Amino acid sequence: MAMSGASVASVPRWTIEVEGGDTATPLNLARRVALLEALLPPLDDLRILDAGCGGGEYVKALLSRGADAHGLELADEKLDASRRLPAEISERIHAGDLESAPFASGSFDAVLANEMLEHVPDDLAALGEAHRILRPGGHLVVFSPNRLHPFETHGVFARGSGRRISHAAPFVPWIPLPLGRRFLRYWARNYWPWELRKLLQESGFKTLRCGYVWQTFENISGRQPPWIRPVRPLLRGAAAILERAPVIRSLGVSQWVLARRRDA
Repeated sequence: MAMSGASVASVPRWTIEVEGGDTATPLNLARRVALLEALLPPLDDLRILDAGCGGGEYVKALLSRGADAHGLELADEKLDASRRLPAEISERIHAGDLESAPFASGSFDAVLANEMLEHVPDDLAALGEAHRILRPGGHLVVFSPNRLHPFETHGVFARGSGRRISHAAPFVPWIPLPLGRRFLRYWARNYWPWELRKLLQESGFKTLRCGYVWQTFENISGRQPPWIRPVRPLLRGAAAILERAPVIRSLGVSQWVLARRRDA
């Protein structure tokens, strides 16, 4: 599968809509927080920003593990949901977006971009702000769609008719973008793994580790085919095995990257 010739951050290939689902379903949240605990320094007193924090569930989970956690969210409905959390959590969630983060330079030890980079209009600007608000040597953890995964989990639309293409249609992410743009409308980005790492490098980060996560089949998109529900336990078992299998694990639904702020 060849990489498209266009730069990952080139705006004309995407019409970005600033919205998305919430990955804070119980199994998915638990797995991702456990991965953060394994990747980052001890969470005790680690000042960490969840950029695009949704309803604040990751902030809540990180606080329960001793982190000095804060959240940043743009969508009004998700901010409203966060206000229903206990005050000691909701007061840590700020309105705004990572393209113009309302924080002082060098004010965080770590930034989490959990399935949000693909939804910002300017991903390079967002990463530049993440670099700015991190202290020297601070860490960035990115979870983002994996274009090696053969299904487009955000969904795409047919140009002309506006019809949504089924999430179950295979190989949509593998269509070269110059061809796909002729008959599909993409509303969120989807990164090849090497594209994402290059984007981080261009933004002043050094990649330390990277990997993949497989689905938990909790209907995060809200458009899961109905036949999946009765076989979810089997699918989860198979996904847990495949997530550890060499080569095949790279087909996971999302990729993760641990990067460190690179300083002159």
